Amino acid sequence: MNKKIVIASVLKPVDDVRSYWKIAQSLRQANKYEINIIGNASKSIKQESKITFHAHRLRRTQYLKRIAIRYSIIQKTLRIKPDLLIISTHELLMCALVLKCITGCKTVYDVQENYARNASMNGVFTQVIGHLIRLKEIILAPFIDQFWLAEKCYEMELSFTCNKSLIIENKALVQEKIPRSFLKMKALFSGTISEYSGAKVAMQWMQFLHSKYEKFEGIFIGQIHSQALLRWLKKEAQKTNKIQLICTTDPMPYEQILEKISWANLGIISYLPNQINESKFPTKLYEYSRYKLPYLVQEDTKWQKEGSRLGGAIPVDFKGPPGEKYRIKHEAFESLFPSTYPTEDTWES
Repeated sequence: MNKKIVIASVLKPVDDVRSYWKIAQSLRQANKYEINIIGNASKSIKQESKITFHAHRLRRTQYLKRIAIRYSIIQKTLRIKPDLLIISTHELLMCALVLKCITGCKTVYDVQENYARNASMNGVFTQVIGHLIRLKEIILAPFIDQFWLAEKCYEMELSFTCNKSLIIENKALVQEKIPRSFLKMKALFSGTISEYSGAKVAMQWMQFLHSKYEKFEGIFIGQIHSQALLRWLKKEAQKTNKIQLICTTDPMPYEQILEKISWANLGIISYLPNQINESKFPTKLYEYSRYKLPYLVQEDTKWQKEGSRLGGAIPVDFKGPPGEKYRIKHEAFESLFPSTYPTEDTWES
């Protein structure tokens, strides 16, 4: 009889790129598991063998409902009676303890962010929330059988994982040969759209590229939470009429991100080192490199070093305004990539 697995989250969609496209699909290939994914509803889900979706509808700002939904997740999981429960958020740690006591299932905490530190960066009130998150993680850590860490740096940052951690990084998922057209400059900023991820800097660079290339198009695509930032981006995008915003408060379906990576011929990874991201690697760095999409990245950083090894990194200085010294030449793009992508840096490995 196949073992039953539940992968549960509160806000992430049931077709989340890590939970569904990477973890669930990898487990499905073993052909010995029945996989159940509990998460937020998504328009793009398709039922398939060995994977069952259990969707709820929840917005980030529905705080009371976020608490109530945990009881629904417990009920759904009890009906399934899994052998293994994988939770993708700190919000379900107490639920995991309850379910472990009742069903005897093994529990995995898939740590995708340093949630406590991220929360603490946003003001005095959120510092209290950050401390509470960390306290909860420390108290409940002994009841978790294994921690899956999406970043190597979490081994040092999250001491409560002790000797029970397994690093499973968000490497690029697939490798396909994508024919790219260079008849016009097509720039892309994808993923989380926020100030700390460099969205404002990316907009300035798209405006600069528009001034330098007669044929130019730019696209921002991803999830955005700040309405103030969205208004600013819309105002700036109107100045050129060549920059498109595909933004949503919900996570963007992975297929749409891949479609735009295929469309583009220049990516922008405009992170500047800060307390949240200085030890992390953005997933899109691996994706852009593996799909042979050249990309701008901050010079003299570990991101540039890693991007140069994998291929595709074009070092620039995002700390200052774009200047005349930057002339991005399509003819030199192919030389940025090694003949083969390092196999150890793939999700498959």
